[in-house]
Amino acid sequence: MGWLRERRVLVGVAAAYLVGLAILVAGPWGWALNRLTVALYVRFRFTWPIAPDWVSPDDYGTLLNVVLFVPLGALVVLLVVRPWWWAALAAALGSTAIEVVQALWLAREGTWVDVAANTLGATIGALAVTPLARRRSRRAGPRGRPRRP
Repeated sequence: MGWLRERRVLVGVAAAYLVGLAILVAGPWGWALNRLTVALYVRFRFTWPIAPDWVSPDDYGTLLNVVLFVPLGALVVLLVVRPWWWAALAAALGSTAIEVVQALWLAREGTWVDVAANTLGATIGALAVTPLARRRSRRAGPRGRPRRP
């Protein structure tokens, strides 16, 4: 895949992800998300008993917050061409803003646990694609564009 086409695909994926994220964090999904975490708890605690006794439904909510921000970290590193720690910092700031908005203006609960989980997710995503980004940058010239032969 050529550099320009790859960039367009990443921009499209990022746009779709950000729209989905905005809908998820701004919508009235609190009850539905709570039901999902309880369903996961029941599934992994009783139906497929693989979860330890100490895991609670809240832990599944935290895990979902981690998973939700993995793509953000990966996209920041690949698209904005920043180091992994920059993606983690951006996620921490963005997540803090989301939680403040949820707590003040939406019928949702904003928590610091969610900020930490979101930041962890973005960090995991950023670290996962860092080797790929480094290989791309070695092949590329200034500004991440391919070098001319």
